[in-house]
Amino acid sequence: MLRSDNRTITAFLRLVASRLDVPAIGVFLLDGANAALLTATDEFLHTWSQRRGTGPEAGDGATISGAVETQIGRSTPSRVDPAAFGLESAYAVIMPICSGSEPRAFLLLLSARRRWLGPGVAGALQDAADVLQSLLPTPVEQASPAAPADGAAHADENVAPLAHAAPSSHAEALRLIRDMCSTPDGGARGLLMLDLDRFRAINEALGTTAGDVILARTASRLARHIDPERERLARLGGDRFLILSDRSGAALAQYAIDLLDCVAEPFTVRDEPVQMQATIGLVFVEPGEDIPAATLFMRADRALKRGKTAGGNRVMPHDPCEDAALRDRSRLELDLNGAIKAEQLRLVYQPYVRLLDDSVAGVEALLRWQHPGRGELSPGSFMTLAETSGQILPIGSWVLREALCSAAEWPGETRLSVNISALQFQQADFIAQVDSALALSGFPADRLELEITETVLMRDDPETLGQLRMLIARGIRIALDDFGTGYSALSYLARLPHHRIKLDKSFIDDLDNPGTRDVIKAIVASARAQGIAVTAEGVETADCLERVRQIGFTHAQGFEIGTPMEDPGQILARPFRCATA
Repeated sequence: MLRSDNRTITAFLRLVASRLDVPAIGVFLLDGANAALLTATDEFLHTWSQRRGTGPEAGDGATISGAVETQIGRSTPSRVDPAAFGLESAYAVIMPICSGSEPRAFLLLLSARRRWLGPGVAGALQDAADVLQSLLPTPVEQASPAAPADGAAHADENVAPLAHAAPSSHAEALRLIRDMCSTPDGGARGLLMLDLDRFRAINEALGTTAGDVILARTASRLARHIDPERERLARLGGDRFLILSDRSGAALAQYAIDLLDCVAEPFTVRDEPVQMQATIGLVFVEPGEDIPAATLFMRADRALKRGKTAGGNRVMPHDPCEDAALRDRSRLELDLNGAIKAEQLRLVYQPYVRLLDDSVAGVEALLRWQHPGRGELSPGSFMTLAETSGQILPIGSWVLREALCSAAEWPGETRLSVNISALQFQQADFIAQVDSALALSGFPADRLELEITETVLMRDDPETLGQLRMLIARGIRIALDDFGTGYSALSYLARLPHHRIKLDKSFIDDLDNPGTRDVIKAIVASARAQGIAVTAEGVETADCLERVRQIGFTHAQGFEIGTPMEDPGQILARPFRCATA
């Protein structure tokens, strides 16, 4: 009887039927002289069911006659007498589906009118057989426990881990690598991890069924490029494949390029031309080198990701320097995890001035890490690590509390600016954290300014807007930090509530470029027209300070204004005066 897990094959048969305008197509699995119907289109099932009870072959299977066996053995599509299957159709064609050189199944096409088996039909059937070869059950699955199909299983041993079975889990992939590398002759010399480029877009454009067909077709192509004496192939989850090879050096690199060419051969799905590309992460294994399977897997994965980042459609070898960088990153992450408890974090403060009267408008809190072995580290050397590891949450809470408690002791009405990460802002209890820190310090909410990045504004959803408005309702001001470096647009200025934007230092450094200067003038003019202050970051010379003043900036910050220091009392005690004032 038909299996309930053959829906993908059935859907694929419908595609083939539509392409050939032959609606009755079925797939039979071979077991010696017997053929068992696996699945078929509805039209085929209707025709096939009419033959039930007509003879000894009635049911879901058929006995293969000598003539039919000869045609299956040709490995090419050929006309067959429908009467061999107890049918009265005017037209029947068999297309063998082979594993290696041995047929293991076949397609049977039926039509009530006579047709010509031309090159177009033959080519379409060959393509269909290539796809089905990877979709069909393994020979082991087809055989009964009492009589295993040893010969068929052996013939398909090389590609059995591919798509015939479920995609490998991470643990299964590691086991596979260990098995492949532990052969008596020294095992594999290289590991290739192949991933299709932009496969999600194909799925979205053509549908998941077409995506399954593409995966199967790719698997079949890769299998044909595998030398059983030299390579092993497995499919990982999704659109990723693993190949282990005993080739080495330039031969392995060239083999990887050949696999990319193999994947890139165009084909047709649902009458649409499709050309896939792939990226391969490549790891070389020196003879006698004993590398754990998990290490090989991670190296291939990292190389693959670098290839994707570089644009895809390429072979990216593993860079040994990545191993040292990863160890260093992991060590730094462990150290950062204990930095708060070890009291290694501290804050410094940098002023920014109001250009209208050259007075100090506020002070920004900046984080420093006094690492016991590396000395003082600025946020640029560890903040990305803190964000990706999630450690930015406790660190961000510590910074907010520490800065507010320090600022509560400052003289005058100086405003305090504190940077808030996107992850921190998105926490459900963020508003509560701010309220708690304000209550603990006694610092007035209307003197606090929170600096957020464009990543926060990317969400631009009711939750983000609501959170911003709740902060503003408490009297807290909002500044948009590093404006212009990511996804910002002038439309943000009117759509999202905030009080100040800080133009990134990269713009200020490029003031001599007329195009950049025009962009800056447009941003400044648009912001000021809406009552939004604009700060120039990275002002490091008196000349630069005068130029940003002339462009129309309302505020400036940088070494020309003041360097970061632990005690801002010296700056706050007197107003700033620039050299040209």
